[in-house]
Amino acid sequence: MALVGNPNCGKTTLFNGLTGAKQHVGNWPGVTVERKSGYFTYQQTTVEVVDLPGVYSLTVAAEVGAVDERIACEFVFSQVADVIINIVDGSHLERHLYLTAQLVEMGVPMILAVNMMDTVRARGVRIDFTALTEAIGCPVVPLEAHKGKGIQVLQAAVLTLTQQPVVPKALTYPLELMNIVNALAAELTEAHVQHDNAERTWLAMRLLEDDVFVQRFLALEVKQRVQFYRTSFRQALGEDADIVLADSRYRWVQEVLEQCVDQSAITVSKWTTRLDNVVLHRIWGIPIFLGVMYLMFLFSINIGGAFQDFFDIGSETLFVSGLAAALHALQMPGWLVALLANGIGKGINTTVTFIPVIGAMFLFLALLEDSGYMARAAFVVDRAMCALGLPGKAFVPMIVGFGCNVPAVMGARTLEHKRDRILTIMMSPFMSCGARLAIFAVFAAAFFPSSGQNMVFTLYLIGIGMALLTGLVLRKTLLQGEPSPFVLELPSYHVPHVKTLLLHAWQRLQGFVVRAGRLIVPICMLIGALNAIQVDGSISMGEGNVNSLLSAFGRWVTPVFTPMGIHADNWPATVGLVTGILAKEVVVGSLNTLYSQIGHLTAIAPTDGFQLWAGLVEAARSIPENLSQLGGAVANPIAAQAPIHTLDQGVYGVMYRYFDGKIGAFAYLLFVLLYFPCISTTAAMLRELHRGWAIFSVCWMTGIAYGAAVFFYQAATWSRHPWPSSLWLGGVIAAFTATVWTIRWIAQRQFQTAKLFSPLPLAGEG
Repeated sequence: MALVGNPNCGKTTLFNGLTGAKQHVGNWPGVTVERKSGYFTYQQTTVEVVDLPGVYSLTVAAEVGAVDERIACEFVFSQVADVIINIVDGSHLERHLYLTAQLVEMGVPMILAVNMMDTVRARGVRIDFTALTEAIGCPVVPLEAHKGKGIQVLQAAVLTLTQQPVVPKALTYPLELMNIVNALAAELTEAHVQHDNAERTWLAMRLLEDDVFVQRFLALEVKQRVQFYRTSFRQALGEDADIVLADSRYRWVQEVLEQCVDQSAITVSKWTTRLDNVVLHRIWGIPIFLGVMYLMFLFSINIGGAFQDFFDIGSETLFVSGLAAALHALQMPGWLVALLANGIGKGINTTVTFIPVIGAMFLFLALLEDSGYMARAAFVVDRAMCALGLPGKAFVPMIVGFGCNVPAVMGARTLEHKRDRILTIMMSPFMSCGARLAIFAVFAAAFFPSSGQNMVFTLYLIGIGMALLTGLVLRKTLLQGEPSPFVLELPSYHVPHVKTLLLHAWQRLQGFVVRAGRLIVPICMLIGALNAIQVDGSISMGEGNVNSLLSAFGRWVTPVFTPMGIHADNWPATVGLVTGILAKEVVVGSLNTLYSQIGHLTAIAPTDGFQLWAGLVEAARSIPENLSQLGGAVANPIAAQAPIHTLDQGVYGVMYRYFDGKIGAFAYLLFVLLYFPCISTTAAMLRELHRGWAIFSVCWMTGIAYGAAVFFYQAATWSRHPWPSSLWLGGVIAAFTATVWTIRWIAQRQFQTAKLFSPLPLAGEG
């Protein structure tokens, strides 16, 4: 079975309610749009569920149109699914039933799932489900998916329909239209249509409304006949066939509503109106959005950070000290203890420490999405982006980038115009992802104990600003054109269901931790090995090896970063940047390993006096201790974090000695924020775009990162060395100006942007 519905109709919530944890996430063939599938078992029958992308229509109006409609239409058209579940928002039936009309036209067995019935009742709308079933000719099931109500009834209906398929009643069309449709359908022989499951009458209708998806299955001579019938219809009735078809569908929707829905007692939610008057305000909307983002950092760093010591101490006890004690008890050699305990164990310890902060951020994002605010945030930001000549739709996938840049890049597939998709993909990697937040939190604890929340917030704003700057430069040069209009449905506000929030957050967190762990653990092992191998080929298990291969590589590369405050003895910072190319999550693990080693903090884990129970008790006690410090955390989130008390000890103290204070640390974080996106994001860009755009993005981002970090550091330390700093500041400005001028020159020389940088063909395009 397949789930089909408009965006924000509760389709994904229903999918989670049906399948629970029995899900698989992949990609649709030929594209990188996420494909979610799962299964449930009802009365000893296992049913596979496919969650199709949210769409408003199954009509594909142009070759460069959004790929979501193409995927949904192709899947339904293929008749792979035995049953189609059409989910509609019961509080907005009129708008959602247009998609239902198109599904009815296809003549596939379907069930209409009317979701959000609690909102329907709250608005005073009364739906006669018996009449609705009779009018459409298919089973109708009322749902409250976020509360799990009606799901078992839906499962029973699916089972019944698979055993006794029922096709909905056909729509009624004007006689003149049907004459043309039947005449065209008669010419669509099997030789002309390269699709086994095509229903000729439906196919003829789609051809008359110029659906480019259906045209792919036709021979050339039939396309010419279609144009003849389309012209004949226009001459006979004075209207285009697609207008008459759309009018017939809307008339059907109105007839269904008149028979089945009583809106005489409808009321508009005062709370929705009042809230929208505030959050969508022309002046206050942006400050409120920034405030909500600040609350997200507050929640992530404080509530999540309160549990960070528990994961840190607990995992260190089990996977580092505990593993070392067990290996020593087995009389294993020192190199093996170092490899397993300080390599694999430390990698696991670093990965697990991410869980509370990143999990808290994903939970907050799920709250914003399910409550209805996220769509309003996109609407508010649309005004600002349109004022800059940028497409407002671009910000919708960019918001997703706060969690991870990969789905943000893939989310650009929902945009109709190729130019907007390229622009969005180029802007998305500047959004600070969850992995960067983990890096920021570490540096905030070490260098900004009294103003950490402001530092993190500033970095997020700088990322957004650089994304907008990139969009402006490209909009004025390589991607000129008017921004496309932004049509966005604002879902009703509602209180999210706790189970739904936790499930959404868990799915994202699980993917993040698994992906991060697969990279961090082997990287920590590699770093440990490179730090043990000396330049003369010998092996040394001592700490802080100054003649290791890793140290030599770091010293060789570090001079490049000297203008941004990283000096030769701070080579671990350079190594962290290099490993961060693989994944930003790895930076924290790399820095933790290297600064521990050069600070002589990680000699082979001692086993004398190791007490497993004492370590676990200490980890458990850290939670109430950290939570008790939250009273003053609203004004200063970072100061509430437990690691602050070790500022002058351990890794934090070592970092503080090697960086040039707050100025050097912030310059480093600027580079981390803006430079080379991780390999996963780059790979997604390569799949979505031509490699020319991906290479341009990598070079542009790294250049911007280097220029911003150097500019900030030299400006902040100008009083120490006025003339050299002035030269660097002038050089950065000149380099940026020359780069923009070069891009503009290429555009003015009328190079074929489509040939140089055009995206690869979408699925189904030639």
